[in-house]
Amino acid sequence: MTSASHPDLTHALGSLSSLSAAAVLDQSIDCVKLIGLAGDVQYMNANGFCAMEIDDQSAIIGRTWVALWPQEAAERIGAAYTAASAGDAANFQAFCPTAKGNARWWDVSVSKLVDIAGRHVGYLSVSRDVTEQQQSREALLVAAAEMIHRLKNTYMMVSSLLTIFARGDAGNEAFAQRMRARLAAIGTAQALFTSGEASCDIELLVPALVAPFENPACRVIFDDLTPAIVNRGRADAIALVIGELSVNAGKHGALAHGGEIRVTTSVDNGELTIIWNERCGVPPQAHRRDGGQGLALIERIVAARYGRVETEWQSMGLTTRLTFPL
Repeated sequence: MTSASHPDLTHALGSLSSLSAAAVLDQSIDCVKLIGLAGDVQYMNANGFCAMEIDDQSAIIGRTWVALWPQEAAERIGAAYTAASAGDAANFQAFCPTAKGNARWWDVSVSKLVDIAGRHVGYLSVSRDVTEQQQSREALLVAAAEMIHRLKNTYMMVSSLLTIFARGDAGNEAFAQRMRARLAAIGTAQALFTSGEASCDIELLVPALVAPFENPACRVIFDDLTPAIVNRGRADAIALVIGELSVNAGKHGALAHGGEIRVTTSVDNGELTIIWNERCGVPPQAHRRDGGQGLALIERIVAARYGRVETEWQSMGLTTRLTFPL
């Protein structure tokens, strides 16, 4: 598809000629639009017409941009206009079918357009087709839900077997009861951070992750758990770190040899900090296991979520500090 003359570009971009401005914007593989102050579409690049499956340019030019979207997106578009007008970055993801009715998801940015004199003359909107990524995410959510369902069934089966084989022996019945409680706690923790919910409360997540590992030899204290809402990605990263620390404590630390684990959370200056303070009945034999990949993996995943994880070893334990921006 080649560019035709676009007279509205001269008004929007000032010193560039219509053809020059169109040539620049047509280099983008995304759907690029120039939108007037009244919200009317003044220009769309060639790839935008292709991506939106629009055969007749007159069906778009001059129409209100928000009218091209489903009603559910109107609030996000209005918020994007407001943010862009203030000079802030505006970005959102939303569903919008093509002109031919094919389903599409878009990652959209909106920025302020000014002329040579610095006057606000409209908006630049860039929409990228992220349908494939969205479908992949949905497939993962379905797979995760199926996995959780199967795990819950497995936990229920194991709990039933424990009950059956422990019946009639008071000691075994008490043990089976404790194991059933642990299995239930594991299921609760998994449901918290693998559900389709967009956010998670740290005040609920942290105890649920550690509770399955508690035992009489090691006291676990949740000290000053400050309520804080984190998004799905950070909840997953936190769950991974706490899970790794709990497993290691169960193999080599306080949960295995007795001691105390104290977990605290705090929010300060827009940052969430989680501190795991573990004191063990025996000195640690090594600060990092040869060939162990758990710590290296969690460091990479936390960094990908713009967080930091730091571990300080002491003579009888360790302190791990996990920090995320909110």
